[in-house]
Amino acid sequence: MIKIGLATWTDHPYLSEQHKPKITLPEYTDFFPIVEVDSPFYAIPKVEWVQKWVSDVPDDFQFIVKANSKMTKTPMQNQLELSDEELEKLFVRFKEAFQQMIDTGKLASFLFQFPPSFACNQTNIQYLRQIRQWMGKLPLSIEFRNSSWAGPEIGKDAADFLSSLKMTEVVVDEPHQLYNGVPFAPVITNRNFVYLRLHGQNEAAWAKGTRERYRYRYSKLELERIAKVAVELSQSADEVAIIFNNNTGKAAAKNAIQLQEILHLKGNQQAAMQLDLF
Repeated sequence: MIKIGLATWTDHPYLSEQHKPKITLPEYTDFFPIVEVDSPFYAIPKVEWVQKWVSDVPDDFQFIVKANSKMTKTPMQNQLELSDEELEKLFVRFKEAFQQMIDTGKLASFLFQFPPSFACNQTNIQYLRQIRQWMGKLPLSIEFRNSSWAGPEIGKDAADFLSSLKMTEVVVDEPHQLYNGVPFAPVITNRNFVYLRLHGQNEAAWAKGTRERYRYRYSKLELERIAKVAVELSQSADEVAIIFNNNTGKAAAKNAIQLQEILHLKGNQQAAMQLDLF
């Protein structure tokens, strides 16, 4: 089964007939069956907010929730490093905030997007084990942005390691430069859930660390290639989620709808695809 969605549901005027700068979650659900929620990366939401999100969507709608920046050890301005005890308490509070989403089956996965500074070493390997312990059996997806996790020497070992932890390694489309970004490498580390995250290929802006890095519009040829990869992955996985995060220039929604058309999906449909589509 393939599901297509966007990173955040608000900033997509293309989805509004009036081209409103912001749309609501119920409006978003008319177009897509899944969404990535990025705001928890900056602050853990109140329980009431999450309950409202859950009540605003159809029964079969799903959320991918981005883990808080402190949980991924992402350097942030004026943010102090937490002790192990403080970090464990943060994980508990984070899970509690999303308990209703978990209980209602609307959580597709928690996304741990690690910074370029998160290299492949024993300390960080152990931290991934610790994350699995703290998060229990919840669905987890891991996105690396340091190339030491990729490549012919280590890539398969890293994938096997994540598979042993029942974690999904995110298949990322982004520029990959020295220690900043990873190549597009379709891999299945968790057959329950495969996750393609599309940031675009804005090579010039990628290393600058600003929103400009996500200013990119996928061509039809690029989308057709992504569709083919998704269909192939879907033959060996229960669910393939494709999230567009190329929205600085407001291109994400249009690209997502174009991909739906290529895959013969309409609106918020999700479908099991066949290889003979191509």
